[in-house]
Amino acid sequence: MFNASNETNWENGTSTPSGSSSTSLTPYHILSLVILVLETIVGSFTNGLMVIVNLISLLTNRKLGSCDSILTCLGLSRFIFMWLVLYAFFITYLAPNFKGIGLTFYYLVLFFNYLCLWFATWLSTFYCVRIVNIQRYIFTVFKTHFDDLLPFLILVSVVISASCSNSAAESGINQTFDMSRFGSEKNSLAGIGENFATFLILCVMGSIPPFALFCVSAGLVVHSLLRHMKKMKAQERTGFREPALDAHCRAIKMMAAFFMFFFLYITALNLHGSGNTTEDLRSCIAIFFIGAYPSLHSVLLVNGNHKLRNTCVRILQKANCYQKEVIETISD
Repeated sequence: MFNASNETNWENGTSTPSGSSSTSLTPYHILSLVILVLETIVGSFTNGLMVIVNLISLLTNRKLGSCDSILTCLGLSRFIFMWLVLYAFFITYLAPNFKGIGLTFYYLVLFFNYLCLWFATWLSTFYCVRIVNIQRYIFTVFKTHFDDLLPFLILVSVVISASCSNSAAESGINQTFDMSRFGSEKNSLAGIGENFATFLILCVMGSIPPFALFCVSAGLVVHSLLRHMKKMKAQERTGFREPALDAHCRAIKMMAAFFMFFFLYITALNLHGSGNTTEDLRSCIAIFFIGAYPSLHSVLLVNGNHKLRNTCVRILQKANCYQKEVIETISD
């Protein structure tokens, strides 16, 4: 997915110009580009909506709740991440000789990738502390003080993301990165040396902590909701009906979709980076899931938030009215 103008020797740390090489667009490149562009448009709208609406709310009310704070951070990091990925794809296949992408740019991609994972994890943790009731001292303290701890957790996420991104440089990869090999079969661990193997391992390791914490929090939420649903169904049989049963079903489906997006994103990103997806249909599928998590999952988040959904509906209604006015003006 990424590209650079210099070809790097990973074994001795030297870099040699690639000359006037060019990359021809294949049908799979075009399909991948179309997928990324569409997902970036959708993601820019939904993530931008999350950021703008919550910032306006902050300016109006002088405060922002924990959920809205996490959504704002998540929306901003996803917005930047998606445009970085799209920019890298454009440069890789449309301007392969452009000297605009180096290791620093790739660090930015990694940094915002990790931020997206951590903020999504804290969102799942927020649902966990609001829904789950566990009579354990540590959990009770964390649940009680989560709102106060959130700024610290966000700061820790930024520090960890920066550390994981910079760890590649500390492993000895401090020269220009040949991003044209990233995600291609040329990029096998046997072919480009021990340095890249270390680099890739560090990239994977950086995804494990937020994913593990996400699995724990999401699992606790689903378990708690299922247990509550069983209790409500038992009450129905005894003549007591609980109207929130449908809401619990929707919440479980939401968390299941959350988990699937998270899991498929991490899997696709690491497989694409390791070179296990060559430039064929598998690569297109991997790129789809890489873009789907920060874009389509944000659509679900907007749909599940009353304030964001109502704002989105109003924007779409106004856009539809404006479109009708333009069409009527042109037809006249």
